[in-house]
Order: sequence, then C-alpha cells, then structure tokens
Amino acid sequence: MTDIDERRWRNVLPAAAPGCSQGTPYSFWVKAGDPNKLAVILSGGGACWNGENCALHGRPYYRPFADLELDPTGLGGIFDTDHPENPLADYTLVYLPTANGDVFLGDAATSYDVPSMSGHPEGTLTILHKGFDNAMLALRWMFGAYPRPDAVVVSGWSAGALASPLYTHIVARQYPDARVTHFADGGGAYHLCEKLAPLFKAWGTENVLRRVEGFQGLPIDGLTIEDLYIRAAEMHPTITFHQYNERHDAVQAMFLRLMGEKNPDIPSLLDQAHTYIRTRVSNFRTYTSWGCDEGVIGGYYDAIPALNALDNRGRPYALDRLYTRKTNGIRFLDWFRAAVTGNAVEDVACRDCQTPEHHWVRPDFQGRA
Repeated sequence: MTDIDERRWRNVLPAAAPGCSQGTPYSFWVKAGDPNKLAVILSGGGACWNGENCALHGRPYYRPFADLELDPTGLGGIFDTDHPENPLADYTLVYLPTANGDVFLGDAATSYDVPSMSGHPEGTLTILHKGFDNAMLALRWMFGAYPRPDAVVVSGWSAGALASPLYTHIVARQYPDARVTHFADGGGAYHLCEKLAPLFKAWGTENVLRRVEGFQGLPIDGLTIEDLYIRAAEMHPTITFHQYNERHDAVQAMFLRLMGEKNPDIPSLLDQAHTYIRTRVSNFRTYTSWGCDEGVIGGYYDAIPALNALDNRGRPYALDRLYTRKTNGIRFLDWFRAAVTGNAVEDVACRDCQTPEHHWVRPDFQGRA
C-alpha cells in the first residue's frame, strides 16, 4: 500500500504523445494507491467533427486541451478518496483527460473548412484527432508501472463512456490474470447508425479499429457505439459490461441535435440501444435513473432547495450523486460497488423517471444529520 502522505495527484507527460487537438502537449493524472488495484478513468468532455464546432471561436462543444487546471484534486464522486463509502478509495487511479474531440476513438489529423463567424473570416483548421494514441501511451505507462494487478476497473463518463468497452478489451488482454470490470456513465442513447459514420470518418476511427486485435472487422458504415459493446462482450464473456444513464439526458439530446436529430427521443433511443446489445450478448447490465442530467461518478451534484426559509439559510443542499442517487429504492452506490468489484447486479430502470429519489438524511436546523 502507498503511504497516505504520497496520495496526491501527479501529472504525467508521456513521451512521444501526439498532443491535444491544437497540438499542445497531452498529459494524464495518477493518484497512487494500492498497486494491485487499478482504476482507469476516461474523462468526459464532448466532441467535435466539423469546422463550426471544432473552431475555438465558433461553437465548440469539446475540451481541446489537457491543461494543468484539470487537476482532479478536490473533485467528488470516485475522485473523493477520503469518502468512507468510495469503493475505489484505495485504488491507484489513472485519469485520462479527453482533449482531441474524438471520444478517444481518433487516429487522424483532419482539416476542416471553417465558416465566417464571431467576427472571424472563413478559413481552414487542422485538428489532431489522436485520442487513441494519447490514451494508449497512458495505458502503456500504466502497464509498465503496474505489471501484475489483481483487479482493474475501466470506467468513463460522457465522452469517455463511449469507447470504454474497447479499452476494457485492451486492458483485459494486457492483464489476463486480473479481475477486470467495466462501467460506462452515460452515452447510451447514440444509436444512430448512419449518422455516426461522418464522425467516425472525420476522427479516423477505422484506423483505430484496424489497430486493435479483435476489432479489425467492424465496418465504419453503420457502426454503432453498441457494436463496440457487443464485440468486447463476445470476446470477454466473463466480464459484465455496465452502463448508467438518466432517462431524459439533456446532454445526449444536445449532441444528437448537433448530429441532425431534430427531436431526439432519449428514452426511445436508450431502449433501442439496450435491446440491440441484449439480444446479442448476455453480459450487459444497465442502471437507468430519473432526471435529465448526465454524469454520476465524476463529481456531479444534485441541488435540493431548502423547504423552510430557516433550513440551510435558504440555500439548496448539494448532494454528490455517486453517494446519494437512488432509483426504485435501489441505491446507485450499492449497485456500482457490486459492479466494479465483480459481483452480479440486475438491471434497474426508473418508473416515472421524473420524481427525484435520494439516499439522504436531511440535517436538522442545527446542521446535524
């Protein structure tokens, strides 16, 4: 075990990393814990696939840099290693920022035509969609530093959730004797088939799949995120692939509209995607909660307004979703803990999907729980 004084985040700059979207250096973060227990965390942070949403002066919906201010110190969720209920509290955490606009599925340098906007003339822009190479350099560092772990969790939220099955496969092949588990937080409603093809082509995803043994035969035309789950689950029948979503996820709805879906029906798309996977593999489980937000593991909070003007001085209570979210009486933390420690869980699905439900004891007026 690592001494408590050494439990701080440190930034690692991998040699030969191709860099972030604009060519700036790429780095990742490590918090040392038990060397026999590893957690790979693929960050959220959006995506881009045309000149308008890749240009920083346009409408960027992605994180273009892996800056030092992304230090996860102070974040909640799984990053809060002081929380007594955190199932990953004693793990060594390897946190990979997303910084290439390609949800970790890119292997291309793509030039885009940028229209005139925001006072800037039209022009061209080259984006380094090299998220796969950056991630693989981080993983190779981890493979060298921690050669024989007993347990590895591969997780991601939002943008980082989409490629998480592929990286689970890569990690499982590297650590054949370890207990490898998977968890994806969000990203379950992108069951679009042909509308994803332009994104994959812009990112060079076909180049990525050619480089990953077992994924070479997947065609880009018609490829879905669910196909990544299916291929990984087929090759690793002892690993259960887990996914969390909120039933009316507004972030996924926003990106679907950017892809051309005028009125995205998130509940219907979630159902279609989950059915698509379940009819092909059995090692897949979902927890679908109420609400319209996105993100449960990465330090996200629900605000509950005070019902009495004197209660909490009129301010809302901010509740860390990882520790307080509940659906149909089932606490998400219990489900998540079982999932990432290799225990069986059943599917959970909200009923009315609107009414908030929390595992939370309200403080009294003196602030005592």
